[in-house]
Amino acid sequence: MSPKKLTALIGATALAAALAACGSSGSSTDAGSMQVMMYPSVAYRLPVIVAQEKGFFADEGLSINIIAQPNNLQGIQALEATKSQAGMMSTSTLAQGIQAGSQVQAFCGGLEVTQSSIVAPADSKLPSVHDGATADEVFAALSGLKVGAQTPVGSGFQVMFDAALKQGGASNLNWVNIGGSNSVTQASLQNGSVDVAQSSPSGTQMLVETGVAKELVYMPDSSDLYGKLYGSPWVGPTSWLKEHPETAKAFCDGTAAGLDYINDPANHDEVLQISMKDSGIKDEKVAEAVLKTYSKGYSADLSTDVIQKTFDEYVKLGIVKPEPALDATAIVNTVGREQ
Repeated sequence: MSPKKLTALIGATALAAALAACGSSGSSTDAGSMQVMMYPSVAYRLPVIVAQEKGFFADEGLSINIIAQPNNLQGIQALEATKSQAGMMSTSTLAQGIQAGSQVQAFCGGLEVTQSSIVAPADSKLPSVHDGATADEVFAALSGLKVGAQTPVGSGFQVMFDAALKQGGASNLNWVNIGGSNSVTQASLQNGSVDVAQSSPSGTQMLVETGVAKELVYMPDSSDLYGKLYGSPWVGPTSWLKEHPETAKAFCDGTAAGLDYINDPANHDEVLQISMKDSGIKDEKVAEAVLKTYSKGYSADLSTDVIQKTFDEYVKLGIVKPEPALDATAIVNTVGREQ
């Protein structure tokens, strides 16, 4: 063999070895595997689904298994029952679970706000911020009406909703628990069992874009309880997070990459199709409206200071007890992304 051919062969062999060392995932590290629990078809899934679809978790050396979150169990109970390592849950659920003795921590950002809207039947005469009314005018107009709540009266989620409406000027509210099902919300509005209802993505967009309802106000834009208190972080078992910090960080970094991909206009058409496939939404107009919700409120970063402020406000509202005291520095695991 000539020296020139031998040199070329050695170079090609070295290149092949280098590519093999990188692995098919594009990562030289092995972050391991984990099980992620999520409700089917809900909007918050998309960053994880995109990260899985585009190989961002694989880039981190991570393999994930996605399972459905049970409807009949509270968030932390569901996490424990399914033996999952990650699940997104509201900060109030996290706080109440920890005070009840659950050994879990928040380790990655999800929703910085509580995404919630007030909707009314499409032909309702109630004022809407989209028609030029102020949020206070909307809240005041709700006085004496039947309000559909997504969770039982007295639950942390309903208590915060009630407090926000009253702070905005509403009074004499009549609460009806209609649950979080989009179909039940629609039926409750149409049969008059409620005058207005609480709604969250992608249910809000489905109701509005199909002409069933109109949005009166988006709560994070009009209430400090919704816009300045932390919404829902990713939560995992404390023992698992302690033993697998690199896996938790890989999940958080992969989710962040998925969110960046969603918010890049160049990827719009592809992301829209991924979203429609995962959510089951067949109306492209509805899917477009849901996709717009990712431009604000979502972040993989997690602020200990904001979590602590949220806990403190929950104590004032009676959502959680003063004791045992909730210390965000112990509850927020910093293996992920901290602001």
